[in-house]
Amino acid sequence: MHRHAPSWAALALLLAGPGARALSVEELETSFDAGIYRVSLQAVVDAPPAAVGAVLADFAAYPALDPRILQSESLGVDADGAVLLRTRIRACEGFFCRTVTRVERVEAGPGKLVATVVPASSEVREGLTRTEWSAAEGGTRVRYEAEFEPDFWVPAIIGRRFANHMLRESTVQLFENVERTARER
Repeated sequence: MHRHAPSWAALALLLAGPGARALSVEELETSFDAGIYRVSLQAVVDAPPAAVGAVLADFAAYPALDPRILQSESLGVDADGAVLLRTRIRACEGFFCRTVTRVERVEAGPGKLVATVVPASSEVREGLTRTEWSAAEGGTRVRYEAEFEPDFWVPAIIGRRFANHMLRESTVQLFENVERTARER
């Protein structure tokens, strides 16, 4: 081991400055099986729960949180208060790219959002996303789970690569951006 390694680590922490903590990912799993994508993330976001919740509920700003989201718009509110949300997402892995339209029925509750795909209005056969957040030491604990099945053919090799590469990266990037935006509030 190089004898100056601890000095470099200390220097890096010093240069990072106060409050430069980053998203702490505790668990991240992705899979692609039988045409269905799944992602599960548990992390601690270095921002207060109220700010995290406000960022997650700002549907119009989703393109700033995830560069794959080209457009996000509310189509209205159901009688029970659920928001109908349409997003256009650009998904790419290697040479395979597709812009996908997805309409979801988003139900909000204290510390949670549950989005269910409306298949008749989407290029997604089925899908469910659950995001929950609560106070934790050091910020906000976030649990994010999504499962979706595209309504179009994806070659298996591309599907596995997308799940193992792009889906992992984009999920972490999404919550890094949630953290940054919540801290700026």
